[in-house]
Amino acid sequence: MMLNRNWKSVNIFRIASRSIHHKENFRKYPKVNVKDVELEKPRYGFRKERAPLLSEGVTDTLFPSVEIRKKYIENSKPVPIKYRSRSDEIAKRNYEKYKEEVLTGSPHFRVGEKSVYFPKARICLLRPNAKHTPYQAKFLVPRNFNKMDLRDYLWHVYGLRALNVTVQLLHARFERGPDDHARYRGPQYKKMTIDMEEPFIWPELPNDIVKRAKENYDNQLAIIENKNAVGSDKLKPSEAFGGLYDKPQLSDSFIPKRTKRVGEKSLSSLKEKEESQSNNSLLESYLKL
Repeated sequence: MMLNRNWKSVNIFRIASRSIHHKENFRKYPKVNVKDVELEKPRYGFRKERAPLLSEGVTDTLFPSVEIRKKYIENSKPVPIKYRSRSDEIAKRNYEKYKEEVLTGSPHFRVGEKSVYFPKARICLLRPNAKHTPYQAKFLVPRNFNKMDLRDYLWHVYGLRALNVTVQLLHARFERGPDDHARYRGPQYKKMTIDMEEPFIWPELPNDIVKRAKENYDNQLAIIENKNAVGSDKLKPSEAFGGLYDKPQLSDSFIPKRTKRVGEKSLSSLKEKEESQSNNSLLESYLKL
């Protein structure tokens, strides 16, 4: 019991001292001049200013690895790993070979050995996106096509030199079935983008073609809305395609019930008279009277 009491007294003392410490009178705080306090300290000037790297000084060459390697050796510094390889020498040799092939008009790639005289592949030239430059062209190609096939195809059919080819394999959009309205996706489709030597800009469509296509689209949309109409909307006149699909308006004349009843009686009596006369004439002809 004594231990518990001592423990409780110690805790009470700590709580009391803590509250006194935090509830000290604000007048006893040290006085500070507001002008001496810097609220937003600058976030620059605390890092070391290092000298630029030797590799940053080479900017006037297409194959900088050789020049950078020489600079490191002249300054007796270890050459970084990415500049030790001979990839730039191979790239320079390939570049010189490519320039020679362009001047002579020969293909800059290995031509396929299989001869195809009537290609069945269907390739569609697409309009470029906003990110594409005039030196790029985009094609919709079959899914079994690869980069070499497209490059070979464009060279032999159109004489177009594809410098670089990139591939995109895209999924189709979701569609709904006509009967059960189940959601499904169609087959994937492949797009390829090539880089060209000369620019190509799509010509603008004539205004009359654009206007005619827009009118045709609006007319088709109006016909679909009219077929799917519900209730009294089915009776609305349609001006699509010059009123070609508009239903004929029949005259709806009002006939009183009494007049209709009298007319039906007279009509039935006339029919009976005609039938009796026809029967009499048939009987006379049969009896030869």
